[in-house]
Amino acid sequence: MAPFGPGSSSKPKQAWHISNLTNFDIQFADSPENEVVIESTAHVTHSAQGGKFHKDVSLMAAGPESSAEGKLSFAVKRPPGLKMPSKWMEMRLVAKSSNKEPVVPPFRAFQFKASTTDQRLLVLPNRNMASYLKDIPDSVHLSNILLPGTHDSMAIYGFPFAQCQRQPLLNQLQDGIRVIDVRLAIVNGTTLTSYHGVVSQKTLFSDILATLYAYLQSEEGKSECIVMSIKQEDFATNPAALFSQLVHDAIFNSSLEGNLKEKGIRKDTTGGQPLPPHSPTAAATSSSNNMWYLENRVPYLGEVRGKIIIFSRFGDGTGWTNGIEGMGIWNTTWPNSVTPGWNWDVKDTTFQSQDWYDIGNFTKVPQKSALAKSTLITRPDPSDPMSQSHHILPMSFSSASSFPLALPCAVALGIGVFHIGFVGVNARISQWALDVLSSGNPSAAPLSVSQPKVDTNKQKKGAASAESKSGPDDQSKSGEMKVAEQAPPDPRLTRISGWLLMDYYDSPGGMIPILVELNFLNQRLGVQGVPSQAAAEITSS
Repeated sequence: MAPFGPGSSSKPKQAWHISNLTNFDIQFADSPENEVVIESTAHVTHSAQGGKFHKDVSLMAAGPESSAEGKLSFAVKRPPGLKMPSKWMEMRLVAKSSNKEPVVPPFRAFQFKASTTDQRLLVLPNRNMASYLKDIPDSVHLSNILLPGTHDSMAIYGFPFAQCQRQPLLNQLQDGIRVIDVRLAIVNGTTLTSYHGVVSQKTLFSDILATLYAYLQSEEGKSECIVMSIKQEDFATNPAALFSQLVHDAIFNSSLEGNLKEKGIRKDTTGGQPLPPHSPTAAATSSSNNMWYLENRVPYLGEVRGKIIIFSRFGDGTGWTNGIEGMGIWNTTWPNSVTPGWNWDVKDTTFQSQDWYDIGNFTKVPQKSALAKSTLITRPDPSDPMSQSHHILPMSFSSASSFPLALPCAVALGIGVFHIGFVGVNARISQWALDVLSSGNPSAAPLSVSQPKVDTNKQKKGAASAESKSGPDDQSKSGEMKVAEQAPPDPRLTRISGWLLMDYYDSPGGMIPILVELNFLNQRLGVQGVPSQAAAEITSS
């Protein structure tokens, strides 16, 4: 196995910068001549391993309530025979337990080799992606949460032009996807079926609803919420009024008990997996109406746990109770592939939107990824009363498609072998998120390839953002551990939040947990939202 640090005493000393974002006490063990700098968080101690170089860096994790006997030890290893590139790589964790039983690591570790003498180690919690919203308070406004989503969520057929995903809907939900983009067409005059363009995705709308109902009624899903964007795909050939009526009827005229009984015994046609079991309480409910959030307003999380938030990109309210005010979040004005984006208002919330998909060719992938990231950034000012009463919800699409030089799979995943080619949008966003988590500062410059910044957040008062200052010199004596000092607090801290809709979200692996972890960084920075009196009232009702 190739060395994980300096191979001999003649080489420069390694400085390890460690960020531990878990609740575990991490004991870091490495060669004694290397220095260790603890950044961002506590819960890390350093111990030297003898007087010679060790191939592995050891991490010992002990939970807050664990006894000494309950501690778990893991060796952090990297793949053999590979040189460490200048990017974050997830490290393989190998359990070292006395009973030799399989152990699921309580954390994930990532390494970044900034230089020959500068190593970064980031330790993240291993959260359950099927139920991570349970760890976010009810009083948080939905605009202040980063919800990973999928663009054209049902599009798993039609490679390479129409396909956008590889995972069926149930897998997406269990993997942490909380915003889905459903495109439907009318078949045989009365049946709603998923389509992408002219390509059928072979899934009935009723099957989609059955999957959502069953997941949200499961033990894991009852703490979650799902935003479902609905758009008519055959608007040129079928009446918009008929489409709106069919969607309405699917929501209001279906029996939850009958829907689950009928669909639960069938295979989920989005991928052949059985639906999860539903609870007896859910089966006894006579209607699915109580599982929908239909107000034309962005809610607080506590209002919508266990519910589907409809985002209507269709209709004019005809046939719906309360018209467009009863169709959920409603917007039918959608500029075609504009850059940098556009803003639109729903009650007390401004949507900061970006859907530049016609990028022309793959050379625009860096610009597309930079725009997708910058759209997610807002800078709330606690001293500004307007920022407390008016919300900004970023909605950013990382997807793009231009024939023939920017197909969906190429834009999302990149193309190349042996480090020759271009990096896709997904990997760029994943690396950026790891940079942010490691630094603990969303305004910090990236460790990896620098990205051009496009700021689409138009502050009403035009105030310039105050970038966080870099910390003091972290130099220390050989083998000495030092806690990095923090920059003075910025009254306008950066928040990363909103809805990010992606193609091929499952690559690179582990991307969704990294994005989800940004929510808990927001909590630590105090920018996820201070519960106002209005939030307290609305979530207690």
